Amino acid sequence: MLSVLEYLPFKRLARRLRLSTDMTTAEMWDTHIHCFDPERYPFKPTRKYTPGPAKLDDLLRSCQSKKVVLVQASIEDGYHGLVAHLQRIHAEYPHLVARGTICMDEDWETLSDQEFDFLHNVGVRSCRVHGILGAHRLSVEDQIRQFARSYPARKFGWSLSAQLPLTVWASLEDVALHDPEISPLAIIADHNGCATPADIGSAELKAFVNMLQSERLYVKISALYRRCPESIEYMQPIIHQFATLAPQSLLWGSDWPHVDTSNRSLQPPDTDKTKAERVDDVPGERLALKSWLTDKQWSAMLIDNPNRVFES
Repeated sequence: MLSVLEYLPFKRLARRLRLSTDMTTAEMWDTHIHCFDPERYPFKPTRKYTPGPAKLDDLLRSCQSKKVVLVQASIEDGYHGLVAHLQRIHAEYPHLVARGTICMDEDWETLSDQEFDFLHNVGVRSCRVHGILGAHRLSVEDQIRQFARSYPARKFGWSLSAQLPLTVWASLEDVALHDPEISPLAIIADHNGCATPADIGSAELKAFVNMLQSERLYVKISALYRRCPESIEYMQPIIHQFATLAPQSLLWGSDWPHVDTSNRSLQPPDTDKTKAERVDDVPGERLALKSWLTDKQWSAMLIDNPNRVFES
């Protein structure tokens, strides 16, 4: 992980970031957070990995943002835990704005309009798709099309998000930009569109940036260390390209609690071992981002753009 001290005038930048944070904390969004309380809301028995608990109280103690988006992870067995967390925030922390993203699963088409009304009322504003879905093996494009026809997309204008390989995003360019059924959607590419330094100059990255410029696609700037574990500094050209060519498409997410998905066991990881091996550095990443972006781009990423997607 890059030491910010190695390439930034740290004290001056830290002071700048602190002042900016003081001014914007009340309006700043963190658009990608997970909460896990497996004792109350068990994980799927068929999950691919098992994280440790990451409870709401711990999140609220660590989070600087006053506006947050809780994201249902693929390992969660339904959206009930996320809904309970949203309801608790509304009841116990009324000074916070809380929104949610639920996963599209095999039960999606069985949900009634009344159930979607309920989800919207508790703060859900987005749906997340994960690769191939269900017994019918729906492709990503088919899932996006299914969502575009759904009640929450048509009535409430919910957005759709996904973590997909950059090559898959590139393959969706024509559909996302020109298909009359899909193009009206606000689509969000999680975790930097999975772009890495190796993609710089590629046709896939060019197609992705073209989608961002169209104002039909947003990208969450988050978890840079996952894209480039050896040094987030090498992500700078990619973030600079996103910010310069499509500042209206930037969102930011902390990715708390920074889950290690390598634990393929059904048992939770060893907490002490996980802490010792963690490489995430959210303050360091935010310092780096602050140095890479203009003040206008920074404000757009943290305030203006997420307001447009999640506020209503």
